[in-house]
Amino acid sequence: MRAVLGRRDVRPVFLGMAASLLGDASLLLIPSILAKKLTGSDGAAGLALFFFTAPMCLAPLFGMVIDRVDRRRFLIGSCVVSAVALLPLALVSGQETFWLVYPVSMAMGCSYTAIFGALSGLLKTMLPCELLAQANNALQTARHGARLIGPLLGMAIYTGAGLWAAVAFDMLTFAVAAAAFALLPTTAPVPRPPFGRWRDEVTAGLRHIRAEPEIRSAARAFVLMFLAAGLTESLIFAVIESLGRSPEFTAVTSTAMGLGAIAGGFVVARAVDTLGELRMVGAGIVLYGLAIAMWLVSAEAVMVASMALAGASLTLSSVAVRTLLQRRSPDEVVGRVSTAFDALGGGAQLLSVAAGAAMVTLVDHRLLLVTVSTAVMLAGFQAVRASGGRQPVLE
Repeated sequence: MRAVLGRRDVRPVFLGMAASLLGDASLLLIPSILAKKLTGSDGAAGLALFFFTAPMCLAPLFGMVIDRVDRRRFLIGSCVVSAVALLPLALVSGQETFWLVYPVSMAMGCSYTAIFGALSGLLKTMLPCELLAQANNALQTARHGARLIGPLLGMAIYTGAGLWAAVAFDMLTFAVAAAAFALLPTTAPVPRPPFGRWRDEVTAGLRHIRAEPEIRSAARAFVLMFLAAGLTESLIFAVIESLGRSPEFTAVTSTAMGLGAIAGGFVVARAVDTLGELRMVGAGIVLYGLAIAMWLVSAEAVMVASMALAGASLTLSSVAVRTLLQRRSPDEVVGRVSTAFDALGGGAQLLSVAAGAAMVTLVDHRLLLVTVSTAVMLAGFQAVRASGGRQPVLE
């Protein structure tokens, strides 16, 4: 990671991403907490995550734009628009206005999808192939590491100064991110093939995923994982309630997840380069299923430990899959491949989150946890088996 962060030309990328991530982490839980407190419903809280996930289904449209425009300017514009889109959340004051958490959650999901997809393509252009795993590790560690202080900072601002202050803080972080991305050097336009049929342009990423065996196997594993794991967005509130804790305890669990992510970041880049991207994707997913299974133990310490394991496992799988997508996708299509991959996983998660919001009120949460953890681990095992012992190829 030191080799990547030592490059002055890419430092603004990590500064911008870290700033936006800190703001997102501080605000991400607040829509769900507001929905839970104002309605008393676990399903209403989980629905906020449903709307956050929904824009991932439109990710190929973002990818088409990302592959056709200057990615630096795209990032600056996305940060400015994201800051403005947060304003309606500050108007939530009671049951008659709690619905505003849903369009804001959707706007946050659009922001996350667009910015992360653009960064993936930008790093592919700026860095040699052998540094991509380290770069993805740095971004992923920042992403989950923001959970270390972001949720606690957000709850401190929210409870101490009110909702307006929490929204204002997130808007400020987007402004800092936009300024950081503006510091990136202006590069010469990359030659692109002529714009083809609209349908072909939008589906180029999906076609590439289908044509690359390892990317296809990774996509299958993530889709299966998200089809099951999306239920946890509602289940976590039921588990926390069974522990006798309030919804604000999610700030503690998210912080534990950040600690686990940082711990996973110390080993993931070397593990990906040594063992191969697809094998690490599978291993990370298996560990994530194990972390969900630990929620069955009714103890706060185990719950916190499980979230730390979840953070480490998601770092392993996420860094591995981003590196796989970048190394096995040409520059002119990498944005669409990245966003198409997100759309596949996001669509599966969307269905699962919606199902979880309904099922958590009808089915005992312990039975759901057994089902989810088993399904997630099976998804990881199939990715490990598909790797067949192949080593990474640095193109």
